[in-house]
Amino acid sequence: MTDSARTSGNFWPENMLKVAKTIFFTLLFILGVTFAMENTGWVVLRYYFGLETPPVPIFLLVLFSVLLGVLLVGVGFICDERSLRKALREKEREIASLEKELQPYRERERAMVGITTRE
Repeated sequence: MTDSARTSGNFWPENMLKVAKTIFFTLLFILGVTFAMENTGWVVLRYYFGLETPPVPIFLLVLFSVLLGVLLVGVGFICDERSLRKALREKEREIASLEKELQPYRERERAMVGITTRE
């Protein structure tokens, strides 16, 4: 095991993680291509009031649905991250305020320790 793997506390060294990610995404891409090749049928989507789409390949419909799901989840994560950052800033301000409030007590304690050590 390399030093960087030991010191980071991570079992996989960073370059092995890159290789694993590359293999995973390559397999995912191959799976997507084979899925598209197997599902070449066409479908017409019907809406309310007699509206319908022109014929669309099934794999495009599935791909669009997956991408829309990824997009919605990403927006959710971004919203969560923003709210967490806001909460963090509020907590940091609260900590700074409490530190400022504690300062006179710490100075008094240092002065008391200084008096007792001089005697």
